[in-house]
Amino acid sequence: MTPDEENTLQHWLGGDTRRFGALARAQALMASPEIAEAIAPARPRLVPMLGRRSFLTAAAASLAGAFFVVSRTEYGAVHDYASEMGEIRVIPLEDGSRITLNTNSAVSVEYRPHSRLVKLTRGEAYFEVAKNPDRPFIVSGPAAQARAVGTAYSVRLGDEDRMQVRVTSGRVAVEPPPSVIAESLRLSPIADNGAYLDANQQADIRVARDGHWRGQVQVSIRDVAPDRVERELMWREGLLSFEGQTLGEAIEEFSRYSHQKVVLQNGVAHERVSGLFSATDPSGFARAIAVSLKLKTKIENDAIVIYK
Repeated sequence: MTPDEENTLQHWLGGDTRRFGALARAQALMASPEIAEAIAPARPRLVPMLGRRSFLTAAAASLAGAFFVVSRTEYGAVHDYASEMGEIRVIPLEDGSRITLNTNSAVSVEYRPHSRLVKLTRGEAYFEVAKNPDRPFIVSGPAAQARAVGTAYSVRLGDEDRMQVRVTSGRVAVEPPPSVIAESLRLSPIADNGAYLDANQQADIRVARDGHWRGQVQVSIRDVAPDRVERELMWREGLLSFEGQTLGEAIEEFSRYSHQKVVLQNGVAHERVSGLFSATDPSGFARAIAVSLKLKTKIENDAIVIYK
């Protein structure tokens, strides 16, 4: 937007705290036809040749005035959200932030007086955080928490309490999880001994299982090329991007999005694959890989078999 348009938008947002949520809902409506159906019949009518910026303004005004009656946030209320296998779900939050849940993922959201707390209990999510220095946005997992004021980042849970945090913009602090006492007293879980991530950086977090460091949270930080960050977040569009991964790794990733089983035979698991594929179409992936790598496919016991 131009500076004048940005000033107009900020002035409009500042006129009513509910407008942040209304705008986020309008953006979510633009991103997902399913959300548009969910809030019918109050969704705005699409007008031919209406520009995207004009639509967002009209949609936000319509949502704020005609459908949503947003009360003041009730501190301590916990809201749970989840996605099914193969589903990508966009969740606009009342503060103007937005969560995009990957397949088979779950979060709980709680607003506290001095923080916005999100617990990721399974899977992966991408967070676009509305800036509020007085109430940090904190995503907690079993091994650590990721705290930000206004930024965008993803958090993914792995096996054995492993976590991965990837920052696309702004800055995120990776910190130890709050103590049991602090959590029981519902204190704001903000630590002062975190490691900081900037845009295009990734942290891999794990809890040591043995040796001298057993029980300690270990954080490994590395830079990630911007184009790779974008590729690895293509799941938000329902796509999986591979660049040199083994076929075995690709099939493991596909298993997160579909119940369709894919079996690899005759040593093809180490073949390297590259390309962009629909996350919920393993059969299409198998056909494309068979052509490009000169392999064969067949259906056996309801499973897709890839072989030489």
